[in-house]
Amino acid sequence: MYGHLAFRRGLGPVCLAVCLATPFYGQPSFGIPSNEAPNEDRYVYKALPDIMIQRAATANGRLSTVWRDKPVLLTMIFTRCARVCSPFLRSLQRAARDAEGLGRDYRIVVLSFDPQDTAADMDRMAESLGVKSDPAWIFGVASPSDIRRLAAAVGFWFHWDPSLQQYDHPSLLIAVEQGRVMRMLAGAEVPSASLREVAQELRGKFVSSYALAGKVAFRCFEYDPNRGRYSLDWGVLLMLVPATCALFSVAWAFFPISRRTGPP
Repeated sequence: MYGHLAFRRGLGPVCLAVCLATPFYGQPSFGIPSNEAPNEDRYVYKALPDIMIQRAATANGRLSTVWRDKPVLLTMIFTRCARVCSPFLRSLQRAARDAEGLGRDYRIVVLSFDPQDTAADMDRMAESLGVKSDPAWIFGVASPSDIRRLAAAVGFWFHWDPSLQQYDHPSLLIAVEQGRVMRMLAGAEVPSASLREVAQELRGKFVSSYALAGKVAFRCFEYDPNRGRYSLDWGVLLMLVPATCALFSVAWAFFPISRRTGPP
């Protein structure tokens, strides 16, 4: 969101993901932890690295083979997360069901940033969500170097705290079309209204305004998430005031002239 980029306001609590398994020595970290969402102005329309994805019971393939077929909603998690990762994915699942078009208009790619995760671990996570056999959902892993390249391309970070035995990382959803970042959504869950707008844009439809968190003081359109529609808001009246005043001024200026120049 912000003009075209509306989603940065959706940043929810940054997840402190508790690892259920005893970690190995020194987990890797990447990027600089922040309480702010990635600045979309820096990443939108930028190309993503075409990394190799490893999947369970499926031949390895490049990310480009997915986005060449359909637009992609991409997110990064790790399977030992005990807090936000699974709820985030479930909210994405609900939002995608509400937005419709999953599999037909776009696909969802879920990658792990944890080098300890395997393709089999991701497969089990897909099974826990009930989407293991759904071709619209792709769960996989990638090499640590490729994950760092992908994270750098979208402003994603993850930090391992050895004292707490947990990863700290944001929840981030990236809309990708033909290998380029189109939209970004950061937050603890995926709002259905926001994902509906993303889906509409990925279908090539014009989205006139965006569903922001909370009431915006000045907008021409007000979004109704229940109906999924926009209606005129009082802000549009303010935009009409200058034009209306100008018309009255012109009419007032010419009206007395027409009276003086009329027949005696």
